[in-house]
Amino acid sequence: MDNNIIMFDRFILASNIDRVKARFNMAHFADAVTYEPNYNIAAGDEVYVITDAVKKEIHKFRFGLNVQKRNNIQTLHFIRAEGNRNLQDDPHYSGSRAIFLQPEFKQLIRQQRCMILADAFIVGIESNPHLVYLRDKQRPFAFAGLYSMQNDDTAGESVYACAIITVPANSLLQKLGYKRMPVILPQQEEGRWLRSNSELSQTLNMLNSYPAAQMNAFPISDKIKDKTLNDISLVHPAGERVLYEPDYKLSRKRKREVRESLGITMAERAGIEVKYE
Repeated sequence: MDNNIIMFDRFILASNIDRVKARFNMAHFADAVTYEPNYNIAAGDEVYVITDAVKKEIHKFRFGLNVQKRNNIQTLHFIRAEGNRNLQDDPHYSGSRAIFLQPEFKQLIRQQRCMILADAFIVGIESNPHLVYLRDKQRPFAFAGLYSMQNDDTAGESVYACAIITVPANSLLQKLGYKRMPVILPQQEEGRWLRSNSELSQTLNMLNSYPAAQMNAFPISDKIKDKTLNDISLVHPAGERVLYEPDYKLSRKRKREVRESLGITMAERAGIEVKYE
């Protein structure tokens, strides 16, 4: 696996449907869109997307954007915020977010931005899989993405597709062996990201590495490699968290639940919705 190209391997959106709606300002699912929790979202799958902060509709788009590169059409799942600059992926890079200079993204970055919804994402799937999440139960959250309509030759119709914008990795992702990471939008900036009248400079200034101190990760089973699997067991912790993280103060009932299933509790903190019988 080339970590310079593949930013992460899978991601997750499994929160309760009401939690998803509430988190994104009482968003609602578009007509004919049904919500299906997924613990194993891969390239080419359908993902849940918001494109308009006013309508607040949640759509399903295909994960993988076809773009014209010279004489070829390439399917991109990740798009560099710096464009063709900072090819060394210097984490201290302070130059231009030159994505707007690339012809294939010039219009998209101005008018066709979206939020791709997730609870957590997974790296190191081939050798050392880890689930990466936001601390303090910050889930679901939104990746910064671009979208477009494209032809689906297999289905013989046009579909909407999207890709995630990436930036140099923070110290947590570097610790896991990665040079880049997805742009995770702070909640207070989500509306501005979607707003069509936002200045380009404002948009580009939102393309930053998420603070490592607000994230963490833990190892999981290599069962995640099997795309046919899709259940909570895929994201049970297989070891300690990468960074120290103090435990929450739990109620008596919650302490009992923790004693019964410590692994599920850690997964839940990472953004995975767990149902107790």
